[in-house]
Amino acid sequence: MTGSWWAFRQVAPDWPPLYHAAGEPLPSQRSGRWHRQGQGYAQYLALEPLGAWAELVRYEGIRTAARAAEYRRLLWLALVCETDIADLSTFADWAACGLDPAAAVGDHARCQELADDLRAAGYRGVLAPSAALSGATNLTVFGARYEKVLLHGLSAWENPQPALRVACTLAAHGGPPEVLLAETVFADVEHEGLARWRAEE
Repeated sequence: MTGSWWAFRQVAPDWPPLYHAAGEPLPSQRSGRWHRQGQGYAQYLALEPLGAWAELVRYEGIRTAARAAEYRRLLWLALVCETDIADLSTFADWAACGLDPAAAVGDHARCQELADDLRAAGYRGVLAPSAALSGATNLTVFGARYEKVLLHGLSAWENPQPALRVACTLAAHGGPPEVLLAETVFADVEHEGLARWRAEE
């Protein structure tokens, strides 16, 4: 699918909003759900701000308010204009494509293998259920992207390289909201969204 998405990404204060080569001889971005370290880059974004924060809570295993208060991050809002995005945003979409819906929120290896197939088929990214926050949706864009940081008017900026540049603005500075300590789906907890979908089938 082709479209525009308002999406959120949280990063450490000393990191840029997006991941790009910056002269690296070999990609150093750590492996994630949709890519492997050393094999390119991926931009991990969430369509909801709490979805972006929940990814941090899950990844870092933050389970107490005291620990959450230790984190200081930047939350960026990005306007992503893309083509050829695979729409696997619901568990039903996965099943309709003959894929195991559990893979959407399970082990990273299965999504990494699927990402190989998607890239080979010409897809530039994927929409998928958030493993960290039930009901939220993530947008992952394959490859390096470079940010254009704006104070306002993201949708009005005339992007000279829409396949490479992404308009971004700072949305918040702080730590993950405490509400996520109870709402984040950790790896050792059943994913409520997947369980609900299975119950409705």
